[in-house]
This record gives sequence, C-alpha cells and structure tokens, in this order.
Amino acid sequence: MTYKINEFRSDIIIALCTLLLAGCSAYAQNPKTNIEKDKGLWDNRIQEYDENVIGVSKNGLIQGRDAIKAYLLQLKGSQGRSVSYKTHYKIGVNQLLEYEIGSSETEKGVKNAQLIIWSEEMDSRKKIFEISYEMSGNSEVPPELDKVRNKWVKLCNSHNAEKLVEELYTIDAIYYNRGRVLRGQEQLSREYGYMNDPSYKLQLHPKHIEMVSDDIIYEIGVCSGSYNLPYILVWKKQQAGDWKIYLDSNY
Repeated sequence: MTYKINEFRSDIIIALCTLLLAGCSAYAQNPKTNIEKDKGLWDNRIQEYDENVIGVSKNGLIQGRDAIKAYLLQLKGSQGRSVSYKTHYKIGVNQLLEYEIGSSETEKGVKNAQLIIWSEEMDSRKKIFEISYEMSGNSEVPPELDKVRNKWVKLCNSHNAEKLVEELYTIDAIYYNRGRVLRGQEQLSREYGYMNDPSYKLQLHPKHIEMVSDDIIYEIGVCSGSYNLPYILVWKKQQAGDWKIYLDSNY
C-alpha cells in the first residue's frame, strides 16, 4: 500500500513539472508576442495625445505629440512601464472639454500625478494639455494657500493686474488658453489687462486640491462673477517658503 501511494504522488509531481516546463517553453518561444502586446499598449497611449498637445514637466514645456513621445520614452527608461492609472477628480468645462487630475504608477513603484485637459471632437477624445510631476512626500495642503488665493481675488477685484502677477506668479509662470501658451510675468500682465476694467469681478471656488509633492500643488476650481467656468492652477513653493502660481489655465 505504501509503495502505491508513493508511486501515485510521483506521478502527480511529474505531471505538474511537465505542465510548468510546457508553460515556460511557450513563453520562451513567444517573446515576439509579448513585445507586440507591449508595443500595442504603447501605441494606444501615444494616440491619446493630440498632435499639437502641450505638456509641462519639471523640465519645462513640451510641445507636440512627437516631443511628448520622446519624453515618455525617456521616463519609461528611468521609471519603468506605467502599469496603472487612477482618476482622482474630473469636471466638465463644456460639451467638448474636461479637466482631470489623476495618478499613475510604474512597474518600479514610481508614482506620477497628472493634470489633463481632454478635448472631444468628431467622436475622438484626445489630450490637448497635460502636466506631470513625480509624487513624493505625504504633506498636507498648507493653510497659507487659502491666504494667497484670497489675495489673488482681492487684487483682481481691485483691478490691478500688474501687481497681481508680480506678487503672486513665478517669474517663469505659464498661461495656457485655447491652445495659446504665454510665458513670464510681462506677457501674463498684458493678457490679464481685462481685470483692470472697473466692472470686472471674480471669485475663485476650489473644488479639488492635490498635494503632489512638498513643492507642487494641483488645483481645479470654478470661477464666479464675470467668468463662470472651471479653472486650473499649479502652485509652486519658492525658495523663501512662499507659494506662487506657476501655471494658470482657463477657457
């Protein structure tokens, strides 16, 4: 009886080993299939971007799908493949546009926070704008952010666009609007000249604030007053410890 049981167990072990070896052999014989699958996923990801997409990273502006592709390939080399994505918040701007904040994680465990503007035309949904920063730290949103935002509203409603930009925006600030990209305080001051109209009034109502890292914060909110649509802000902490607006966008 003991001999038969041992013989039976041996048969099971041999069968399992055979199946395992067969599986390994199939994987080894089909590396091309796996590569093609990865390439298909990669191609689909690139096609999410509009041909004239604008990107922003820690390295600055990235313009066009080809430049985005090159940047993502570089990122893939250092961080590994992106394996997951989670939406944290999204809001419609109009029938064609949507703002979204989310985060992705790579196979190496690196997390990146994305702020995206989606456009949907002719049944095609594309990214026309994307900000991406690596996530780090576990900091909470600093309470002084409300004070800076309130000061922004006060200066705006005091009709002093130049002072608003000079005091609350970074020197290299970016403004994105309907495909246009403006850089620096001088260009932004000229663009915001409409705030100097005595009849112009505005309030900011933040809806979602994402602490990306110790020095980067994403914000999506809604305006009320002379303009009644959502807005995007990216806050950057300065060397002196104060927070200023690095990127501003609306439609």
